[in-house]
Amino acid sequence: MSGSARWRFGAIIGTGVLVAATAAVTPSLAQTYPSGPVRVLVPFGAGGATDVVARVFADRLQQRMGQSFAVENRGGAAGQIAATAFARAPADGYTLMFTTAAPITIAPLMNDKVQYDPRKDFIPVGVVAVQPVWLVVNAGSPLKSLADIVNKAKADPGKLTYGTSGVGTELHLAAEAVSRSAAIQMVHVPFRGGGDVITALLGSQIDFAALSTASIAGAVKQGTLRVLAVSSPQRMADFPEVPTFAELGHPGATMVPWWGLMAPAGTPQPIVARLTQELEAATKDEAVRERLKATFVQIEFSGPQEFAKRIEAETTLYGGIIRAANIKLGQ
Repeated sequence: MSGSARWRFGAIIGTGVLVAATAAVTPSLAQTYPSGPVRVLVPFGAGGATDVVARVFADRLQQRMGQSFAVENRGGAAGQIAATAFARAPADGYTLMFTTAAPITIAPLMNDKVQYDPRKDFIPVGVVAVQPVWLVVNAGSPLKSLADIVNKAKADPGKLTYGTSGVGTELHLAAEAVSRSAAIQMVHVPFRGGGDVITALLGSQIDFAALSTASIAGAVKQGTLRVLAVSSPQRMADFPEVPTFAELGHPGATMVPWWGLMAPAGTPQPIVARLTQELEAATKDEAVRERLKATFVQIEFSGPQEFAKRIEAETTLYGGIIRAANIKLGQ
């Protein structure tokens, strides 16, 4: 599969999924699903942002649908380990994947040997939340701003280290976009999940990190981590004092990563439609909103068609960063 390939989820949706999500659901199949436990693969380790958000929605789906939605963490290779297993799962609605763009949009752009084809193997079900990338440091760090990071990297090229939850994640790409914009060299240290990154950061094993707020919220509130910059188009209401990358002269790092649910290609349309409906209902649930409020995650629902358009647009953005930085699997 070519790393420059463009992912045309729209074609898949136009031939079935969108119809399934907007037409009347077949009563017999929709009403009996699920009749047993459902596995929800998470392509990152426990304790990270994706894991935190996945468990909130899995719990709510379990309550609404009357069967277990068990989260199974399979971290590694920027989500490709989980995505490879997911591509081989039965298309019956009993194995789903709660994911970011990393294994869906990004991995195939940086690795032409991925063992799955997102265009053919996966169906978008729905986006449930978004969260920008945050640059954070240990509260005791001498780095007080993004300018400090840039200056230190220029003073000692190739010595400054930063952590993320994997090569080719949105977190990695945001930091790399800043690196390219500022013409600096830094060392990327990938981990299996956000929880491991935070542990390393708090232990002063790395200089800074690019993470999502869902994983850093607790440490920020406790005052053990300090936020320096954010990748959103505008400053965040919860952190009005934190400047955006664009404000600091790095507009190419502006991005708002998503979290969403996917099903294996071939999953019956009524099941996909039921899951889409239940996800949308969960995003409106006050208990879900309250649980995620503490993590500063932004609830934002998008159905299959909008989900596919988001993937297509981000392929262009992320593809440009990957090509410019020549990011490959294993970096």
